[in-house]
Amino acid sequence: MAEVEPNNSHQNKEISNNKKKHLPKYAQFLLTGIAGAAIGAGLTFGIMEVKELKSPFYQVEKVYEQLQGSYYKKVSPQTLRQGAINGMLNSLNDPFSEGLSGANQEQVNNILEGSSFGGVGIQMAVRNNKVVVDSIVADSPASKSTIKPGDEIVAVNNKKVSAAQFSKVAPLVRGKIGTKVTLKLRRANSTFNVTLKRARISQSSLTKRTEGNATIITITQFDVNTAKDLKSALKSINTKKYPKLIIDLQDNPGGAMDAALKSASYFLSNNKIIMQYQDRKQKEVIRSDKKLSGGYHTNLKPIILINANTASASEIFTAALVQNHRAVSVGQTSYGKGTVQEVGQTQDSEYKYTIAKWLTPNGTWINQKGLKPTYPVPESSLAKLPQFQSMSILKKSMTGVDVATLQQYLTALGYMPKYVTGVFDDETKNAVIEFQKAHGLTADGIVNGQVQAQLYLAVAQKLQDDNSALKKAMSLNLKDMED
Repeated sequence: MAEVEPNNSHQNKEISNNKKKHLPKYAQFLLTGIAGAAIGAGLTFGIMEVKELKSPFYQVEKVYEQLQGSYYKKVSPQTLRQGAINGMLNSLNDPFSEGLSGANQEQVNNILEGSSFGGVGIQMAVRNNKVVVDSIVADSPASKSTIKPGDEIVAVNNKKVSAAQFSKVAPLVRGKIGTKVTLKLRRANSTFNVTLKRARISQSSLTKRTEGNATIITITQFDVNTAKDLKSALKSINTKKYPKLIIDLQDNPGGAMDAALKSASYFLSNNKIIMQYQDRKQKEVIRSDKKLSGGYHTNLKPIILINANTASASEIFTAALVQNHRAVSVGQTSYGKGTVQEVGQTQDSEYKYTIAKWLTPNGTWINQKGLKPTYPVPESSLAKLPQFQSMSILKKSMTGVDVATLQQYLTALGYMPKYVTGVFDDETKNAVIEFQKAHGLTADGIVNGQVQAQLYLAVAQKLQDDNSALKKAMSLNLKDMED
């Protein structure tokens, strides 16, 4: 996903990645709160004096030639080139300037280019311990069928599904484009089957649902499709029935600056400051205009949900609306990423590097400080639960930190009273067995990696169900949104 610093805007600069040169202004700039680990230095045997010539890369080339010709093991040119690039990036001592590989590279590319898969166009969720259809993607196979939001998914291709195994449901529904999948659904007291042919589904970073008098739009990241999808979602709102708009940016790490700018412009009148962008040469003020908004404007004033993981492009969007009095925010202080990155590419690698810092409309640099919410809501104690230190098996009579962690999870999930001793006793074993039974696991009272993973999932689901920021937003009167 294109690296996106907490909300940023940039001057138009060409990326050394040919496949990205067609992107419009700002589109190649990243605003995310993701940083990789630094690379350590190795041991040296001796020092060889190298005469410095005019070229600043002479010494690098000299070392390259020496390692290629004399290192005791064969080393590929690509490895040495990548090492040199990583060395330059690491010398900046900037966690957001780094080489891109693996999951980080995939995430950046998804932000810049979008992602797709073979599926039927349903978004699923767990409600009341059931797997249900949460929303349906427009113009998808599901949208042309009898499936409705709220339908319970009982089975996929005759394989029963459960809330306890929720993470395994999506892979069953997805598959090769053109193949068929049969869903067994329950609506009210009747069950029925729907067979659909999988099609290419553009993976959206946005979902929309309704609750009470509110439309709730959740944005997981700002990518190449976010602004377009947000405009469609806003246009489809029945404002008479759902006059309140909640935009959930909790745990949104950021994304493409261009997407954040366009999305914010929908809510602002022309010539309002969205953000300020400052590189080593100059400061640029980015204002809302018809070019950014495409001529679309909404009078809705959203309530924006934020937390400590709301970063970069998400912070740009939030600050633009809140400081222009077009929204209020609810939750915890955001991450605080105030820099902008650009993606570069060599023949065989990609990297990102910081090119500027960004400021909020009123000129504040939020780096390492974050945005304070209009309405603070304490962080749930569930979010503060520690992780297990290892995936080693835990069973009766064992003691230690991981046993204490296990007891904290079981207590938080309601399987035992507040009880943290660090000793795996009979009460702990019985609680583990009850948890295993409730989640379709082997009920033997032994905690392995699978049980740990299910504990993490159960806590994540409870956090979602007990969303205190959302509850606060739902309780706000629309008059609270008035200037």
